[in-house]
Amino acid sequence: MRPQACRSDGGVRKSERMFERVRRDLARYFTFESRTGNATLFEKARILAENHALKGLLVYRFGSWVNREAPSRLKLPLKLVYRALDEVVTAAWGMHIHSTAEIEGGLYISHPWGILIGATRMGRDCNVGQGVTIGIRPGGAERESIPTIGDRVFIGPGSIVFGPIHIADGAAIGPLTVVGRNLPPRCLAVGNPMQIVKKDYENKTLIYGTRPPP
Repeated sequence: MRPQACRSDGGVRKSERMFERVRRDLARYFTFESRTGNATLFEKARILAENHALKGLLVYRFGSWVNREAPSRLKLPLKLVYRALDEVVTAAWGMHIHSTAEIEGGLYISHPWGILIGATRMGRDCNVGQGVTIGIRPGGAERESIPTIGDRVFIGPGSIVFGPIHIADGAAIGPLTVVGRNLPPRCLAVGNPMQIVKKDYENKTLIYGTRPPP
């Protein structure tokens, strides 16, 4: 009986962690997309209804929960629901985040078009611009070739991040940059071929804008 209780308690903790991630996602969107940074109930409803990137992110969170934590007796029908929702998001808004990606809370995607995020690991409070691809190195085994992205990383529009690399906390990647090697903390990288143009770079304004973190 005791091992069963432990498994149940572990499942509860995992579910709590997932919902905490969703709460952090919502808090960042409500802060960014509201007029004052302190969204009213009406503004929250409007953001949920109108922001397509947020809808795509929530579909990913649902798929991640189904993939990792859904009760076994419900997993198949819930997977079918997720697949249908993911197809709608991909077809309508050109956005797909693989359900096996491990992404902490607070992800903010400014626009959904052309977003492809594979089975990566990503930290808390990251920003991803329009047209970003994050995935494996061609020809590599998926689990051995995925990027690991730290906390508070900014990835500019049109950028590509690929391969078994590590993007450290606080890094910023400029628009249209191709990143295939490690980046140190608090740097600014731009271009193709990529170059690190600033070290000890503060990306707080890129991540949070002029408003304080939620």
